[in-house]
Amino acid sequence: MRSPTPPAPRQGEHRIYLSLAPGIGGTRRLMADAQMLVAEGYDVGLAFSATNDNLSDFARGLRPMPLERAKADQRTFEALNISAVLSDPPQVIVLGDLANQTGLPTAPVAPLELVAALREAGIAVWSTVYSYNLTTIAPIYTRLTAIELPVVIPESALEDASELVLIDPEPRDILHQLDEGLLMPPAEAAIARQTSLRLDVLDQLRAATHALLEIRRPLTTAGERPRWLVGIGFNPSAIYLLQRAADLAYSMGALLIGVHIRPPGGGSSGYQMTVREHLEYAEELCHEVIIVEEKDVATAMLQVAHEHHANGIFIGRPVRSRWDELRGGSLLTKLINSDRDLDIFVLADAPMTSH
Repeated sequence: MRSPTPPAPRQGEHRIYLSLAPGIGGTRRLMADAQMLVAEGYDVGLAFSATNDNLSDFARGLRPMPLERAKADQRTFEALNISAVLSDPPQVIVLGDLANQTGLPTAPVAPLELVAALREAGIAVWSTVYSYNLTTIAPIYTRLTAIELPVVIPESALEDASELVLIDPEPRDILHQLDEGLLMPPAEAAIARQTSLRLDVLDQLRAATHALLEIRRPLTTAGERPRWLVGIGFNPSAIYLLQRAADLAYSMGALLIGVHIRPPGGGSSGYQMTVREHLEYAEELCHEVIIVEEKDVATAMLQVAHEHHANGIFIGRPVRSRWDELRGGSLLTKLINSDRDLDIFVLADAPMTSH
């Protein structure tokens, strides 16, 4: 539950508001918190033009920072006039989208260098970072949307931040608000629905963000955290199961270990190609990926669980027929009956999409 007022800013801090993509509330949350500081008497500077209808009300009371402007390629660029800001510094400066703080075409600046200069001057810096701009997540976004991002933010920014505020609504809730016209004008919403706010894009960005935060902002040391396994299969539902397992592991504060049980001989070429794609995706979400060659899947999973001191295993619902289960037993049944000290979490099937 969110506290009624944000924590008081510390001199020279960098507070990052992390959300998946523009339009889902990261900048609005940042500026709403800034408004609360203004109400408490803080001097809060605004480092961009808040002309958007969704942000103009939030900008009231914030001190506009001096900006420089230049035209190039029929576009108008604006950038913070850092020397003017340092001559009359605010206590807190709201940068907005950190990926937009790149200076002018004639005088480019790296966003994190700008943050460092402001922090060295004792100014608390508040900024928004979108997951799809982070170095390891940007390629996922490009693969899904075919959109190349001009600016990426090093993930070291998350480690160096004094505080990280995660804006993390469920993807389906985001789309519901988008369809209700609550997030952006209809024309922008129509474009976003085909790119950054597509359900499959949001699902994968969210899973990758959670996995990244496990590594970059761990709640405890890896040795103290629970460990959960998830099987990496080759059937079409494998990607969805990986996403669900990553979300659940993150909510538990657990390390997720992906396990692929490869049949002896390696399988067909089609099998190998599909599994390779699933393993690459698992590398993005899991703390570790393990490949074991073994005919008996249940035996191999249990062996990995014992070797890695796992607390439990995420598994999809059985897909074998009832007759096959009676003859040989399902993987789920074998796991449950073989180790009663191991938690088994059965994941729901992927939701059916309507056409």
